[in-house]
Amino acid sequence: MRRIITTIALIGLTLSVALAPTPASAASSVEVTAATLVARGVAVDITLTVTCPAGLSGATELIVRQRSGNRVAYAGGWAPLNSCTGEPQAVTGRAWVEGGGLALNRGVALISGGFELCNQDFCDYPTFEQTVRITR
Repeated sequence: MRRIITTIALIGLTLSVALAPTPASAASSVEVTAATLVARGVAVDITLTVTCPAGLSGATELIVRQRSGNRVAYAGGWAPLNSCTGEPQAVTGRAWVEGGGLALNRGVALISGGFELCNQDFCDYPTFEQTVRITR
């Protein structure tokens, strides 16, 4: 009887360790919360709300696309994330219009990108794509 109880206890302990969430399985999330024109449409400052497992750090690529007549204005940039806390935090980056490209305007744009968040043991790669209203 004692052997059975010990076996059951060991199985329960093994399962609790195996099924416990690990940082690699904890999902990161990203939401675009603001986009503001800079220098009359030459760039846009983008604020993201990021939630990711504590201890990760990295950066995200930022891509902005906006319809301009029968063409598409494009801007690219990045935003750093020094250290994840496990709680939602604001991250701000800037995307610049390519030389000779169309200026961005107030109005609806598609903002997308992908983070690379790592520590010494693993990396997480959350992506996002969201329609946002750019303001001045």
